[in-house]
Amino acid sequence: MRALAWLLLPPLAGLAGAAIAQAAEPAPFNAIEALQARLDKGETKLAFAEDGQGYLRSLLAALDVPEESQVLAFTRSSLQFDRISPKTPRAIYFRDDIAVAAVHQGKLLELIVNDKRGGLAFYTLDAAKTGKPQLVEEGNTCTVCHGMVNRFAPGWIVANISATTDGTPVFPDPTRPFDITEQSTPFELRWGGWYVTGTHGLMRHRGNVAALDPNRPYDLSATDGLNVTDLTDKFDTGQVLKPTSDIVALMVLEHQTGFANRVAVINAQFRAGVLADMDKNIDELAAFMTFADEAPLPSPVKGNSGFDTVFARRGLRDTQGRSLRDFDLQTRLFRYPLSYMIYSTSFDGLVPEAKTRLWQRLYALLNGSDRGRAAIAILAATKPDAPGDWKR
Repeated sequence: MRALAWLLLPPLAGLAGAAIAQAAEPAPFNAIEALQARLDKGETKLAFAEDGQGYLRSLLAALDVPEESQVLAFTRSSLQFDRISPKTPRAIYFRDDIAVAAVHQGKLLELIVNDKRGGLAFYTLDAAKTGKPQLVEEGNTCTVCHGMVNRFAPGWIVANISATTDGTPVFPDPTRPFDITEQSTPFELRWGGWYVTGTHGLMRHRGNVAALDPNRPYDLSATDGLNVTDLTDKFDTGQVLKPTSDIVALMVLEHQTGFANRVAVINAQFRAGVLADMDKNIDELAAFMTFADEAPLPSPVKGNSGFDTVFARRGLRDTQGRSLRDFDLQTRLFRYPLSYMIYSTSFDGLVPEAKTRLWQRLYALLNGSDRGRAAIAILAATKPDAPGDWKR
């Protein structure tokens, strides 16, 4: 019996050690780390397509990023600038906390993700076919540009950048190359260097057109780029997953970009002990989340990729069927004046001291109107960790 016990002890000890190692394995900080862990364990595999898209479709599916979110930029202003032009645009796909960028026949897929630590993380995936796809962190490379967003923390970039007919960007101030656009930007100053599809009536914007004269880069057609629903005369749309660059998707991406960047700044300031402007920055974030600074739509807007349906379908709904992801698209972007990003990893990563103040400011801003009180009710019914006063 004693001999049998000694025979049994080594395998039992090995099992115990394996259990401890497994329990000690750190939890992923973001969706990219989680995907790489699944790839390493063989729980997920990425399929390679031979049509020039490589791993793109499979990667989007693995990250739960909808193809309908596709928006297209044609300025030579990213990591693969040498492959981008109006004839070969860069496609960007996104959901609340993550974006994936691809160029047809490019060398890399580029990814940005909101991280549980309260900032951003950057990765690439080699586009070449391999038996073991590897998502590689690229913080040092990507922050060369993304670090220009503000002086405290790297940020997401959706920018108005005029381009010549070959996609060469024109920067009025090379020291501040990115004219960041978000929900407060007048529409006539948005989307230079982007394709924009859908209908928008009388709205004016800078999308879909390039500067014909390199010496006069800001003399863009005031009418040629408006209410465009077909891009086949611009480039071979077979290069991308969808023949669209949906206007609603662009506006949503601008909103969540502005939100994530404000959160990243607040977190960076707290960690650096720079607290002098903290109340001001929290007030600004609360105003942004309640759309106080939103530029009103000059006329109704309608996308043409199906993004609006896919996006709204993902919303958490209260017993009345209402969601913070419900669109208005008549005079404003959303029906209810509280950002859906309140459910995001970015929001969850906000430092606790700032989050406590933010909850208070949001409630005060929303409680003064019927639409605001509806937003409070929706949030209270769909976010279990909402403060108690919201649920009363």
